[in-house]
Amino acid sequence: MNKADLENKSLVFIVLISYVLNLLFSGIGVLCEYSSNEQMLVYQISNAFAITASVMAARYTGLRGQHVAASAYILMGITHGISLAALSRTGINIDRGMTMVMPMIPALAAIFWCNFYPIWLRVAGIVPIILFTLVYVNVLLGNSYFDWPLTWGYGTLQIIEVLWGVYLIKDWQESKK
Repeated sequence: MNKADLENKSLVFIVLISYVLNLLFSGIGVLCEYSSNEQMLVYQISNAFAITASVMAARYTGLRGQHVAASAYILMGITHGISLAALSRTGINIDRGMTMVMPMIPALAAIFWCNFYPIWLRVAGIVPIILFTLVYVNVLLGNSYFDWPLTWGYGTLQIIEVLWGVYLIKDWQESKK
């Protein structure tokens, strides 16, 4: 295996591992006391893994000629960066947190161009778009930020991201044949 092959292999495995760790740390965060230092730290670590995965996925998909998807992954990194920026030692900044929907919508829409993923997985991106849009509208209407659309939005997004990681590994394996 030459250096370029090792680099590409490393990219896809870092993507999958980082998205899995994002999901795992988010799950741990849900179990922590609400708005505690521990919960905020675990959520920050979770977001750091999501940003890492998105940046690495952007690099891999760009190298494989999927430039629209690469751009989408850059937007996903920004999305997770906004989520990270909404977290502080003292809690979650709701105004910042709800704005993560802004780059997420075009990111998930642009993933439709990535032919590494089956159509069902590309269409599944509509679910977090709808759920995070509900979060945004709820907050604008003065309703709760912390409601089922937020929980399900993060959950579906993170599961979709893990599946993207699986399909990126499959693409890398296919490219080696």
